[in-house]
Amino acid sequence: MKLYWRLFYSFFKIGLFTFGGGYAMLPFLQRELVARGWVSKKEVLDYYAFSQITPGIIAVNVSTFVGYKLRGWKGACCSMAGIVMPSVIIITLFALGLDSLWAYPLMQSVVASIQLMIPALMLPIVFRMIKDRATTAFGIELMLLAFILAMCGMPAVYILLICAGISLFVFYRRYR
Repeated sequence: MKLYWRLFYSFFKIGLFTFGGGYAMLPFLQRELVARGWVSKKEVLDYYAFSQITPGIIAVNVSTFVGYKLRGWKGACCSMAGIVMPSVIIITLFALGLDSLWAYPLMQSVVASIQLMIPALMLPIVFRMIKDRATTAFGIELMLLAFILAMCGMPAVYILLICAGISLFVFYRRYR
C-alpha cells in the first residue's frame, strides 16, 4: 500500500512542478524514477519512445507504464492519477479567473518565460537520447531522415510510419 502512495506522490510532484507537457517533464521523470530505483535510464527512454507512438499524453503514458511495471493495474492507476491531478486542479483554478488574469502584463510575462524554458529543458534529453540510441550508421541515418522530414513540416505520425516501414524493410532484408 505504501508504494501506491509513493507512486501517486512522485507523479503528483512531477505534474505539479513541470510545465510544458511530456517533453518538458522528461528530465524530471528520469531524475525522479531513476533516483527511486523504479526504472533505469534506458527504461525511461524506452517508455518515452513507446509513449510517442501510442495515443494519449506522453507524461500520462509514461506514468502508466511505470506504475504498471511496479504494481500492475493498481499501480498504473495511482501513477496516472498522480500525474493528471495537478493539471486538473490548476486548469480548474485558471478557468475560474482566466479572463481577468490575462489582463495583467505580469501574467503574460510569466507565460512567455515558461514558453521559452521548454526548449532549453528539452535539449539535454534530446542529446542524451541521440547518444544512447544512435549507435549504428543506420540509426543515425534514420534519425537524420526523421529530423529532415520534421523540419519540412511533415506530421509526426507520418514520420513514425515512414521510419517504421524503413526499419521493417531493412530488418526483413537483413535477417530473412
